[in-house]
Order: sequence, then C-alpha cells, then structure tokens
Amino acid sequence: MEVRNILLCGICAFLFLLSACEDEDNDLPSVEDRIESAINELRDELTQPANGWRLDYQPSPNTGLFYILLDFDDNGQVTIKSDVPDNAGEFFEQTVSYRIDNGLSLELILETYGVFHFLFEKDQSSFGGEFEFLFDDKQGSDLLFRSKSDVGSSTRLVFSPAEPNAESLLSGELATNISKYNDFTTLVVGGYPPTQQLILENANVSIFWTIDVESRIIEFDAAGVGSTVQEFLENTVVPLSHSTGYIFLDGSLVLVDPLTVNVNGEQFLIEEIRLDNFSMDGEAFCESNIMPTAVYEGSIQGVGPVKLLRSFFDLGGLDFTPMDESGYGVNIIFVIDSDDRSLADQGSISEAFPDAVGFLFNYGLVSDSIPSNSLGVSLEDDDGNRKIYLREFEVASVLGNRLEINLLNSFYYSDTPTVADEQGLAAVTEEIFAEGTVYISDVPNSGEGVFRLFNACNMYQLFLVR
Repeated sequence: MEVRNILLCGICAFLFLLSACEDEDNDLPSVEDRIESAINELRDELTQPANGWRLDYQPSPNTGLFYILLDFDDNGQVTIKSDVPDNAGEFFEQTVSYRIDNGLSLELILETYGVFHFLFEKDQSSFGGEFEFLFDDKQGSDLLFRSKSDVGSSTRLVFSPAEPNAESLLSGELATNISKYNDFTTLVVGGYPPTQQLILENANVSIFWTIDVESRIIEFDAAGVGSTVQEFLENTVVPLSHSTGYIFLDGSLVLVDPLTVNVNGEQFLIEEIRLDNFSMDGEAFCESNIMPTAVYEGSIQGVGPVKLLRSFFDLGGLDFTPMDESGYGVNIIFVIDSDDRSLADQGSISEAFPDAVGFLFNYGLVSDSIPSNSLGVSLEDDDGNRKIYLREFEVASVLGNRLEINLLNSFYYSDTPTVADEQGLAAVTEEIFAEGTVYISDVPNSGEGVFRLFNACNMYQLFLVR
C-alpha cells in the first residue's frame, strides 16, 4: 500500500506541474503576436527621430558615398532626399511607400521605385545597390541594417538620427554640375571617366585625376608645377597612385581617403574641396565643334583658391612613343564611332572594306618600303591572303599625350587597289581623324602597351596595341 500511495502521489505531483506549465505557456503571446509586436517596434523606431535619418550610403566597397535622408511616417510612407542628380533631379526628393516584413529576420522594404531602386539597377544590376534591408540591431541611437540582395558580403547600412541642419548639407546642385564634366565621355569598354585638372592657384600647382561621377571614385594620376599642360610638362611630374571614394557635403567634394602630395618641396593636404562658382566657360577642345567645358572655382582649407577644369591629360599616354621596328595595331572591331558602334560592324569600314581584319598605326617606323608615319587597314581574304592599305601622315605637334597629325595624299598598297579601295581608304581615315588631333591614354588593367586614341572633335576612338 505504501508503494502504491507513493506512486499515486508522484503521478499527482507530475500532473500538477504539467498543468502549471500549460497555464504558463498559455500566458505567452503567440508567434504571430510577437512578430506583429517586433514590426511595430521597428516602425516606432523608424518614425521616432524628429529630423528623420541620415545615411551616408555606400552601395559596395567599389563605390564612393551618396548622402541620403529618410523621413518615415506611420502610414507606410517615407520621404527620401538624396544628392543623386540622374533623371533630371527626380531623386532629389521623393515620397515612396515602405513596409516591414518578417522573413528570416525583420525586413525593411521600399516598395515604390525611387533612388535605391535606381542605384540597384545601375550597371545591369551589378552596381551593388539595394532596396530591401535586413534589420540587425540597434546600437546606441543608430539602427543597423544590411543588404538582402547582395551576393557574398552584405552591405552594412547605418541609419543615424539626422541633425537639425542635415537637409542643408544636401548638395544636389554640386552633384549635377560635377556630372557636366562627363562631356566627351563614351560607353565603350566600360566607359572612360573624365579627367579633371585641379589648379592650386597660390602655389601654381596642378593635380590631375580621373573622376567617375557614377560610382564616385577618384583615381589620382599626377601632380606638378604649372597651370597649363605645357608648363606642367616642363617641370618635374610626380606620379600618383592614390584612389578614393568621395561624398558631396554642404557644397564640398569630400575625399573618403585624403590625399597628401609633395610638389616642389611643398606638401599639400587635400581632404575636401569647397566648390562655389560654376560655369561652362572652360576650354573647347575642338575648333570646328566648339563645346565649352565645365569650370569650378573654389578653395581648400590651408591651401587657398582652386580651379577645377576639364582635361584630357593622361600620364600613361606619354608612353605612346614612336617605334622603330614595328607599329601599333588592333583588331578592326576596336575602331569606334561617336555612338559606340564599331565601324567594322555597321560603319564606313564595313562598307568600304568588308574583309578588313585590323587597323594599323605606324609611328616612326623604320622600313625600306612602308611609310614611317602611316595608318590604315589590313585585309584578309577567304584563303588567308593578307594585304595592307595605308595612308601617310605627318606629325604636326606633340604635347604630352596630345598628338596632332596631318593626313597626306600619299598612299601605300601592298597589292594593287581598286578605285573604290583608294576612295574608301581616304574617306575612312578622314572620318576617324577629322581635324587631326587625338588624345592618348593608356587602358587601365590591360597591361603595358595598350592605348586609347580619342578624337574630341567627333567623339571617335580606337584602341591600339604596341
């Protein structure tokens, strides 16, 4: 009996505890309630700051930063202000819808097309932008998110409560004007960022760099004494290998990684450039097709007044030099017109010389038969037989990477041409080298001896290999 009583007591005690646990579980919120509560808490956080949120937005490690303000309301709307000048300023201010979902974690989703969607779609959706953010944590007064759409390492986004003057720091006009330095820029081979010349006026020093106005990256090229290219090349040139992202803040271009450069025994620190007065009164690089270029006047703290000009100077282009034993050449498809179309595909070369396989540029060639300075096409028939048609030119002037040539009415043919061939060679060469001036730059990440020749008069370009 005692054993039976002990067992009964134990069973009763177990049932009592089980009942108590069930009552306790019944007091907990359901999963749905907890999700709704978490969503509401995040919405409360998003709508709390009086001035909204500030985001110094870097879509990927390969870009600079975009200054963006977000102001959320309780009705699923967010007003977004940015310094992205594309689409005629459409993204300077937009109100779009948003929602908060719960998947693997809380998700902030911008539903209506806006600046984040635009950046997401750039470069065939490879730019690194996002419009769906996973909420990670709150750190102090900041909200931490990460990208849902990134492949591999996710972009980290820090929403910080905006300061009362946050809106005054927006620099949409500056971003718009800097985009105007993108004139003469073509899309082929990934595009060619424009070159700018920064003149430190008190020191008579120039710094050259390329600026990618789309991804907001600056690649510094060279520095030296002189405000003109000619004066610059007459002095010691300091090669630069510094690269940095940048952001626009309060009318200034701010470098993420400041530049320190020594020129002529003097050191200059460039952290941010205040840009005040903009005009389109810069140098026109073609006499027959006058296209004034952008100019900014401004200042750098501790350095003094500066000017920011459009330029075509490229230090690597100085390596394009006359060659004794051989010339330069390239596959015929790399002769490009102003619409970024190969002349070999649907242009004048394809019409005049459908059998063309290459473009040749002899520069200082030593030969008993071929003209020292000559350019033209190489042809190949169906049996593999090759011939070359060349037109002679004379060098009118060389200034750094600026080459001016005069086409001559003197030709070389390795085989007897037809009248149509003679007329075609004259027409093609005059089309490509209209006005006779090209600016030469090396092609990044392609190895030594690969150059781009750009004609600023007609926007034609060709790529040559040594």
